[in-house]
Amino acid sequence: MTVEALRGHFEQRLREHKGKYIFQGTVFIILGILAVALPATTALTVELMIGVVLLLSGIFQLVLTLKSKMHWWSVLSALLSITVGAIMVWKPFAGLLVIVTLLAIFMTIEGVFELLLAWQIRPGRNWSWMLFSGIVTLVLAVMLWIGFPAFGVLYLSLVIAVNFILYGLSLMMLVWRAAA
Repeated sequence: MTVEALRGHFEQRLREHKGKYIFQGTVFIILGILAVALPATTALTVELMIGVVLLLSGIFQLVLTLKSKMHWWSVLSALLSITVGAIMVWKPFAGLLVIVTLLAIFMTIEGVFELLLAWQIRPGRNWSWMLFSGIVTLVLAVMLWIGFPAFGVLYLSLVIAVNFILYGLSLMMLVWRAAA
């Protein structure tokens, strides 16, 4: 399939699922605005949710592993999940530092993927929005790496907010131009 055929296929899919992409873009923008309005709450909520998920999944994994007499490394994996989850729930600020580090890694990789996507769909309509989103995502990742850990905890919610808003806008702009 040629690059032009791929672009045409991509734009056709955008037109076919226009409503879904608009809804998704709107949800991302709203979540981004909420993250800006409530930065400390956003950072702490993200950290606590991850801690609870790790804690509960570790307990579930341990019970199933013991009942099914699985290998000893499954027990160790479950205990690690329980331990990390418990630490994150009872020591949320330590957990936030870990999350900021993981977010910096994620944002770096996501920014690269957004740039690759923009390059792939170029010169399709509004491809530059995805390019812009990828560049901003990479800049935010660099800022996380540079500012770690001093303002990383509160910065976490701002990074999430900017990323959500830009991603939502880029989806909506891609659909807007493809549907025209």
